[in-house]
Amino acid sequence: MRVALVGDWPLVRSGFRQVLQSAGVGVVASVADAADASTVLRRVGADAVVISALTCQAGVSNTRKIATIDPGLPVLVLGRCADAYAVQRVLNAGARGYLMLDELMDADLTRAIRQVVAGELCLSPGLHISQPSRTPPSAEALFERLTHRERQVLGLLATGRSTREIAASLNLSANTVAVHLASLRRRLAVRTIAALVLVAVRHGLVAAD
Repeated sequence: MRVALVGDWPLVRSGFRQVLQSAGVGVVASVADAADASTVLRRVGADAVVISALTCQAGVSNTRKIATIDPGLPVLVLGRCADAYAVQRVLNAGARGYLMLDELMDADLTRAIRQVVAGELCLSPGLHISQPSRTPPSAEALFERLTHRERQVLGLLATGRSTREIAASLNLSANTVAVHLASLRRRLAVRTIAALVLVAVRHGLVAAD
């Protein structure tokens, strides 16, 4: 599992990085503002974003920026705001969870990330807030959000090329291609290579036999 960290405090991000890495969670980015994470998220992808926010407004702002970069990416916000209305605004902005920093234990962080990645709502005990309703994006909308590189990988995959062959064609490492394939499955909401190939055929990336 790969996570991007966003927050104003370098020392706090450093502490979260140590906690996550000790639990076997990779940290692909650690930045002060969500907009700064855009390059990394578009290039290598992440399974979730953890935002540490001093104010609820900062949580709302950074969550919205992540939604612009990757609308389906799970966001967990860590903050100090106990006001239910304010926390609801963070959730309405697209976050899947909100934990109080003052109550956070190391194990709670990893557990919460896994919950939001699984699509569950995660809140600190005592925060009784309903999960905002969201209309899932259509298959067409999901495809339109793919980057040029992701479409290249998807098209080559649909021609029957292996991970190593795709890597050679695009002058990438096999590991980078594997990351793109994992990101494609997540972003297109599919689980198998066969489903990815079907998406490629439907959108004209490769001719159907």
